[in-house]
Amino acid sequence: MKFNRRQTLTLLAAASATPLLGINAYKASADAKPADLPLTPEQAREIAREAFLWGMHPVAIYHFRYNLVQNEQNPRYVGLNRLRLARAPYSAKQRGATTPNATTLYGNAMLDLSAEPVVVTIPAVDQRYWSLQMADNYSRWWHMIGSQFNAPGPVRRLFVGPNWSGKLPADFVGEEIVQSDSDFAVALLRIALTDDTAQELKTINAIMDRVTLMPLSQWIAAGKKEIRAEDVPLMRASYPTFPGMENMREPGRLKGTDFLRWVSLILNDPSFTKQADGHKEIAAFARFERLGLKAGQTFEPGSLSAPVLVAIEAGIEDGRKAVQAQIAKGLGADMNGWSLSTNLGYQDSDWLMRAVYGYVAILGPIPSRSHTAGFALSDSRGQPLHGEHRYTLTFDLADMPPVTEFWELPLYDREGYFVDNPINRYSLNSYMLQRGKLHTAGGKLVIYVQHEAPTDPDQHRNWLPAPKEGFQFAARFYGPRGPLIDASYAMPGAVRVS
Repeated sequence: MKFNRRQTLTLLAAASATPLLGINAYKASADAKPADLPLTPEQAREIAREAFLWGMHPVAIYHFRYNLVQNEQNPRYVGLNRLRLARAPYSAKQRGATTPNATTLYGNAMLDLSAEPVVVTIPAVDQRYWSLQMADNYSRWWHMIGSQFNAPGPVRRLFVGPNWSGKLPADFVGEEIVQSDSDFAVALLRIALTDDTAQELKTINAIMDRVTLMPLSQWIAAGKKEIRAEDVPLMRASYPTFPGMENMREPGRLKGTDFLRWVSLILNDPSFTKQADGHKEIAAFARFERLGLKAGQTFEPGSLSAPVLVAIEAGIEDGRKAVQAQIAKGLGADMNGWSLSTNLGYQDSDWLMRAVYGYVAILGPIPSRSHTAGFALSDSRGQPLHGEHRYTLTFDLADMPPVTEFWELPLYDREGYFVDNPINRYSLNSYMLQRGKLHTAGGKLVIYVQHEAPTDPDQHRNWLPAPKEGFQFAARFYGPRGPLIDASYAMPGAVRVS
């Protein structure tokens, strides 16, 4: 999950500053005979707002894919149907992804299943958390394999696109052949770091060397053997683009027609398979056409009148402020002051909530059968977390977060990046507790969150370094039990002590 916007109180307070146009008034005028009536600025504003809410998350995913498979200037560029592996844990030096965890090594790949299936093979991974999870262009997680689901391996899958037909190799049995609802898929690999030693890193990299992800034809040509990610042939994709895309960093900050250019790319990319039976989406696409957004058609803002262009910019801001207002309310259920993100009750047809995740936590929410996340930007008294103060979080050893895998408490700056510190510590986790690396006393685990290093040796062992400025938490709970899904667990808050 990720917080990738400056979420200061000023920003959140401004979220509801501009009233939105009444949707019923819009429908009365625009839905009756949209093709027969001239587009008014009021209608353009409401359509633009709707386009923002519909498109925020798909745009974020499109941008993510663009950097991995088309933007050769990006350090994360890896090509299509090919794994990019992070061979070391994330640190404060990496600023390409927000709110990563520091307890797993990552791998990710962007798949196009329209031409042929993709093969994934993973070796046996004993006594260690690992997972490979698949999502589509609407951030719907449709397949998961890993230690929680079918441990320990080996595991292999043949992922097939929705419209592909061809000969399937006899090597695969029925349960290993999985059809996606979209030609696009993102694959996310995680392997747990249970310790911070060089040997632990070497062990995980050896596992990574045996993970294979490649198109079926290449796998057959390679003798159906394990192929290291770096040895898979690089293939650059050719999805719709426009000049200057490589300079865009934050999709959620795009304004007016700049945002609509990205919506147009999505509408014109057949690999981003649309919901053919989704009445709400089909009706919205018909309205989008009034702004010049249509499959098979290049978006031309110059064809729109000046008042309509002004209205579009206002409508995009309306959508953004609606998202920010929802963020101010919290991403999920209240869990003793933490905002618990879970997929319970989430519907991707709720475009506001889908946009919220695209804005702050791309590809969220993750299904709770994998993990949940708890977000906190404030202390136990509701005041913003800030490095000018010192805090403690006190856990009862008899009531630690109930998980089957592991829990982690990472700390980030307000933009969602790890904070540079003298001990290169970005999180604390249950593995550290199990290995005796954290100090406990009186049945309690006390975590010390502050900018300056504690002078007391026991406090220093439990120190989670904070920046001088504002910061946030995004706790992870892998293999959550019921109380971490229904938000009934009493997660301790950050108590300000100075």
